[in-house]
Amino acid sequence: MTDGRNGDSALLIGFPDGGDLAERLAGTLGMPFRQASLHRFPDGESLVRLDASPRRAVIVRSLDQPNSKLVELQFLAAALRERGAERIDLVAPYLAYMRQDLEFNPGEVVSQRIMGRWLSGLFDSVVTVEPHLHRTHDLTEVFPGRRALALTAGPLAGEWARGLGADEGWTVLGPDEEAADLVASVARAGGMAGLCGRKERRGDRDVTVTLPPGTDLSGRTVLLVDDVVSSGGTLLDVARVAKEHGAARLLACAIHAVFPEEMMTTFRAAGIEQVISADGIPHPTNAIPLTGLLADAVRSLG
Repeated sequence: MTDGRNGDSALLIGFPDGGDLAERLAGTLGMPFRQASLHRFPDGESLVRLDASPRRAVIVRSLDQPNSKLVELQFLAAALRERGAERIDLVAPYLAYMRQDLEFNPGEVVSQRIMGRWLSGLFDSVVTVEPHLHRTHDLTEVFPGRRALALTAGPLAGEWARGLGADEGWTVLGPDEEAADLVASVARAGGMAGLCGRKERRGDRDVTVTLPPGTDLSGRTVLLVDDVVSSGGTLLDVARVAKEHGAARLLACAIHAVFPEEMMTTFRAAGIEQVISADGIPHPTNAIPLTGLLADAVRSLG
């Protein structure tokens, strides 16, 4: 297998942000690895450079802080097609713009549908982890005519908890029914009980979570889980309600951590002993490696 310069091989491509995960994934898959270089001009424009012309490209990039990243993906994918790429796969551990799947208020743009069509025009397949879907149950609905794999990191989080001694005396708690599948997969892997609350959201930082009447968490270690933690408001309120119901110890797992590092002080003040995340987005809380999960998915694409 060559390095992809002459159009006769497969190549895994990373970007400076998240490059470590991309390089580890390339090593696991036994694929040559190249990192695209970026330059951003003072006015915000991006220059992307990659000296390679592979027939197949696997591009790895999480889409947190997505706007400039999406433009750069557009440039790279289009350039690779111009150079003769026959197939381009996107591995985006975190996939942006999935939460807006309906016009909740008059005039709102449904970003999920538009983003899906855009990326479908660039890539032959998309692999992601715990996409922030609400009413869309199959990721292929978002990417018409393309292969789309939505992976779960729940079992990995459950194994992490088991390593800390998790058992039936622990409870996995999600903020609402939208976290039910994630809660169930974490609980199964860790041999724990699972529970979901009910969330009322009035704004990005104005959230109230309630638990079913009669919930008793007295003396239990509670692992709070959510697919994405951004402002931290939901996590803080779940911690509050868990303590009100008797939780003795609180831990938290965000599959995607997009909150600023200084929020850790606030989380600890709320009684959360430890917050961990998967490594799809580089973050100080990274404790769950996704390399194996992503490698299996890329292999399954053929």
